[in-house]
Amino acid sequence: MISQAQIAALESSVNETLRRHKMSFKLSKHFVKDRMNDTRNNPLIMIAELNSIFNRLTALHVGALKKLSHNDTFNIRCTVSHINMPCAVNKIHVDGDEHQENIVITVMRKKDWKSKDPKEFLV
Repeated sequence: MISQAQIAALESSVNETLRRHKMSFKLSKHFVKDRMNDTRNNPLIMIAELNSIFNRLTALHVGALKKLSHNDTFNIRCTVSHINMPCAVNKIHVDGDEHQENIVITVMRKKDWKSKDPKEFLV
């Protein structure tokens, strides 16, 4: 099981990497409280898997992520672990600069999950 401290450390690490791009990820309460350690994720999701997914996402797709507009939605799909993370974009202003906050709505391990969103980032 993944602890709250591990989730906070992951979020902090991801956001430190993305700071120079004026972008961040925020894990929703539903993600953290309801779905993260849900037994329907078989096998359970590990923090190392999430870290790997975010590392590959930023390495492969940071440019495409930056092009998304306010209120756009997208899915992150890991082709190895079959972890899916639907997300929404929130463009905000911080100290006069535009900042892109990507909200990760939920997480699930499901090989045949069908995303309704046409924007999908494969990692």
